[in-house]
Amino acid sequence: MVASPQDYCVVITRPEAQAAPWAEQLQVLGFRCERLNLLEISAVAEDDKIRAIKNKILDFDLYQKVIFVSQNAVDYGMGWLEDYWPQLPMGIDYFAVGATTAKKLASYGVAVQDLAVSASGGMTSEDLLSAEHLQHVDGEKILIFRGCGGRGHLAEELRKRGASVDYCELYERGLPIVAREQLLQLIASTGTADNQIIFSLHSGESLQNLVAVFAQLTPAEQSVARAWMHSNILLVPSLRIVEAAQTAGFKRIICAENATDNAMTAALLDYCRTQECILLQD
Repeated sequence: MVASPQDYCVVITRPEAQAAPWAEQLQVLGFRCERLNLLEISAVAEDDKIRAIKNKILDFDLYQKVIFVSQNAVDYGMGWLEDYWPQLPMGIDYFAVGATTAKKLASYGVAVQDLAVSASGGMTSEDLLSAEHLQHVDGEKILIFRGCGGRGHLAEELRKRGASVDYCELYERGLPIVAREQLLQLIASTGTADNQIIFSLHSGESLQNLVAVFAQLTPAEQSVARAWMHSNILLVPSLRIVEAAQTAGFKRIICAENATDNAMTAALLDYCRTQECILLQD
């Protein structure tokens, strides 16, 4: 049975800057959209972290390769670089995790040396590691612009290839304080709606924050929230997050090819056509 986008309400959990363009795309297709911000991005504020960034920026010309892992990394990183390097040093190769990040770099006039994606249009660190110009990095210094914490796979693999890798950690990701009330309001407003709810999570950290919000609820609220959530469908961008969602207790999951808006939208449209999703067992 083929369903229509009008039959579904997509709950978007990204920060507002990333949520708005995707919501517009979905609404044009006929999906109803609701918002629940599970991720807040803010510049680092501690003095020691700011000093660490400044030291990396002052030494920027000592690196042969620079990697930006996200659009946020580009915005914060280029802000620092423009303050200290009105003209970027020569001889540095730039890389981005995913085409969206590369496009953001291009808006600052910086072109990537190599953009490797999988056959399905992947955008992960693993995909970037297949880039031709990152295969032979023995003895090179590489700087990775990212948020605080996060996966270490990219740096670990480059170090195995002989590179010296540093992080420039520019921003922090947190759980918005309004998330609890937003979730309860969302449940109240959609609990009796005719539309099937599809709850989208673009990252493992968003899933972790969702679990953290559940922990803030009273036992009675938790019971209602979990029943509501588990009656709906989860949309995620990778099998890694599917596995994490299963651990968190979710049963019906749509898995997109990656976290780009186009890939997540394609997964939604495919579900409308096929009504097929991953059914997880206890």
